[in-house]
Amino acid sequence: MSNIVLLSDDPQSTVSLTEVLSSKKHQVTCFSDGETILNFLQQQNVDLVLVDNYLSSAQTLKLITTICKNFATPILLLSESTDPTAVLDGLQGGADQYLTKPFSAKTLLVHIDALLRRVSLDRQRLTFHHCSKQFSLRVARLPLTETEVSLVQYLSKNDGSVVSKATLQKEVLKKDISAFDRNLDVHISNIRRKMFSGGLSKLHIKTVHGKGYTFCEKISQLSFGFFYF
Repeated sequence: MSNIVLLSDDPQSTVSLTEVLSSKKHQVTCFSDGETILNFLQQQNVDLVLVDNYLSSAQTLKLITTICKNFATPILLLSESTDPTAVLDGLQGGADQYLTKPFSAKTLLVHIDALLRRVSLDRQRLTFHHCSKQFSLRVARLPLTETEVSLVQYLSKNDGSVVSKATLQKEVLKKDISAFDRNLDVHISNIRRKMFSGGLSKLHIKTVHGKGYTFCEKISQLSFGFFYF
């Protein structure tokens, strides 16, 4: 069963879409405002965001961009508009697919199945075997680069141990460390920022001054990120 979030300000459309999705055993959570969705995405593992009639609101277009920036969660846009410029804006803003109304329930479900297959493959690729399933899913939702994924995977398999910068440079970045090379530090900083924006704590990756970095899945206090939308 997939967890789908639906954003729509049309009650009738919300009911119809929910019925179609529920008929295929998808779990549907409905929202009518963007800020609530962002808070939900920080706390829950969501497989797909379905945005209905987004072209009627510039604020919703901004939401799409924010979701894309902070989560690796696919977005499917639904709208009656055929304005090619607006459609391109939505896709360039971070949406994965676009459907023009009217469309059949079968067409909608085929598009959703295609996106969910991609989600499943991505999560298999991004599995963090040394972490709990819940934590692994949350990290997999973040828009990490291939290098950032490799760094988290290497650090997480050494949970609780200090990994030197030289080791990370050699084993992950595939080059020797130099006194003026800040590339590794930039990658770690970007990972922390994405964790924070995605509702995780920066404290999962700590700097041990003069030694390197250490990863810890379980920390006593979580510092959650907040969106300003």
